[in-house]
Amino acid sequence: MTKRERVLSAVEGREPDRVPYSLWYHFRLDPPAGRGLAAATLEFARTYGPDLLKVMHDAPYDMPEGLSTISDVEDWRRLGELGGKDGNFGSQLETIKTILRERDDDLPVVATVFGVYATAEKISGQRVAEHLQRDADAVEVGLDAIARSLCNYVSALTETGVDGIFLAMVGASADTLTAPVHRDRFLPREQAVLDVARSLPLNVLHHHGCGIYPENAMAIEGYAIYSWSDRAPGNPGIREMRLRTQKCLMCGVNEIGFGEAEPFELLQQARDAVRAAGKTSFILAPGCALPTPPACTEDQLRVFAQAVGEVVNVNEERR
Repeated sequence: MTKRERVLSAVEGREPDRVPYSLWYHFRLDPPAGRGLAAATLEFARTYGPDLLKVMHDAPYDMPEGLSTISDVEDWRRLGELGGKDGNFGSQLETIKTILRERDDDLPVVATVFGVYATAEKISGQRVAEHLQRDADAVEVGLDAIARSLCNYVSALTETGVDGIFLAMVGASADTLTAPVHRDRFLPREQAVLDVARSLPLNVLHHHGCGIYPENAMAIEGYAIYSWSDRAPGNPGIREMRLRTQKCLMCGVNEIGFGEAEPFELLQQARDAVRAAGKTSFILAPGCALPTPPACTEDQLRVFAQAVGEVVNVNEERR
């Protein structure tokens, strides 16, 4: 099978020739988008051979002139709607277009999009919850502007030929917001962003955090792959999520402490994950971004490819 065929088989619930896998980390480049990111991403893909390539998005959200960060609650009212093809969005689009043009064979590509809460936290120094308590109406104005801006960007992404978006949904976990607050204030906005990408076949919902609320994620529509840190404290494991959803699951390797893990430990995590998930509707991957080298080594990253070969016959062992 080609990489595309393998991933589509997993998404459609058919048994692939082997378990597909993915991995990613932040490149920490300056500038964070453009030709440099495209070149680094393509080299990464050729070195480690993921079946699904996630393009990172480290370019900052463009702020209004004279406002570098949201420090006062009234600053939320100053946020306006951004065009999806301008500024840093535009630079990221050029990255995506270059990768799609120069990728090898039919490697499927998904573009990272940080969701509404994640973006709001980034531009406010993680003061969203505090500001909601002080003046929810002001914050809502800003959140609406962010949501419209992200929708514009995702609309532009759909025109590039990308295979899906990787929507990083933050806030639906006990380490951030309560489940009702996320459900009422943020879930509809995250849904609006995903709605724009519904035509794409490989949308990923990445449910970030510890103590996640699976019921919030299960209420969202428009994605084919569910990604989460199955080994993080307070999070459901693979078997539990299999009971909650028939979507393709993407997880299995512990990104926390990855840099200190021995190769045999990573192989064992991969084996355990496939035993729990089965060989269908599953993509082996870390629960979130891996540490940026040198915090992890090339040998540890290459173990992913070895792990795929090691776990191919796990299901045969179970029969």
